[in-house]
Amino acid sequence: MSTVNNDCFVIDGKLALPYQYFAGRTGSRFIISIRDEKKIRGLKCEKCGKVFVPPRSTCERCFEDISENWVDVKNTGVVTGFTIIRYKEPHQPFDPPYILAMVKLDGADTPLAHIVKGVALSKMKTGIKVKAVFAKKTTGTIMDIDHFRVVDDKPKFEMGYSYDELEVGMSASFSKTISETDVYLFAGISGDFNPMHMNEEFAKLTPFGTRIAHGALPQSLIAPVLGTKLPGLGTVIPEITVRFKRPTYFGDTITATGEVVEKIDKKRWVRMELNWTNQNDELVAVGSCLAIPPAPFK
Repeated sequence: MSTVNNDCFVIDGKLALPYQYFAGRTGSRFIISIRDEKKIRGLKCEKCGKVFVPPRSTCERCFEDISENWVDVKNTGVVTGFTIIRYKEPHQPFDPPYILAMVKLDGADTPLAHIVKGVALSKMKTGIKVKAVFAKKTTGTIMDIDHFRVVDDKPKFEMGYSYDELEVGMSASFSKTISETDVYLFAGISGDFNPMHMNEEFAKLTPFGTRIAHGALPQSLIAPVLGTKLPGLGTVIPEITVRFKRPTYFGDTITATGEVVEKIDKKRWVRMELNWTNQNDELVAVGSCLAIPPAPFK
């Protein structure tokens, strides 16, 4: 107790007011579908076509009774507005700071208020794409959607050239020095333990006079060209032919090159000329392939 004036005083105290409320028939069905089916549903007005999430039994535009017009909406949407909660209150679902956003789900016309994670507070902005993450342990509340997480609608990698981006004359290369270890590892992978590759004394009896690498070893160096450079990630090779010109010796540096020589409009494929050269610029192998370029990302 503290005396403020001679004729009055102030007493500090706390008042607890626990309470319950009924979510209503519409709100209950909304929560139950989230809890039991991991689905977000809204109510649609057949007259004006508007879909309400959270659901409401009466259309706010034309006042039609829409209490039975349930429709599914997607678990993805965009942020239309947000605020950053920086103060702590007992009722909060998470400790601050966190983002409370208005999320308009795909298929809905009204936004839903919820927590957004997966983005730095300083980077948060409207228009960000998010996806619902459902709670593992349900509570029968709106928090059965644990939160919405930011998703990137672009791939986390750079897709290769599409058919329309490729032009005749484009080329790319990859180089590697073939070591003794490479040959031994390739033998283990392929199961080819031919002594021509593994045994120096045996190899001395062959026309080459020393060990040589497996033919498929330098040939495989075209894979990083086609698969990661030209056309690049997402490419499929339905056909490849190779003709060997000379052996690859231990210590040779092989450069594999692919060049676009023809565009096949009917199939939207390209034909590529392939060649392999050593450090002396001598042809080790020549060939060609058909390549199906990746589709452009939309």
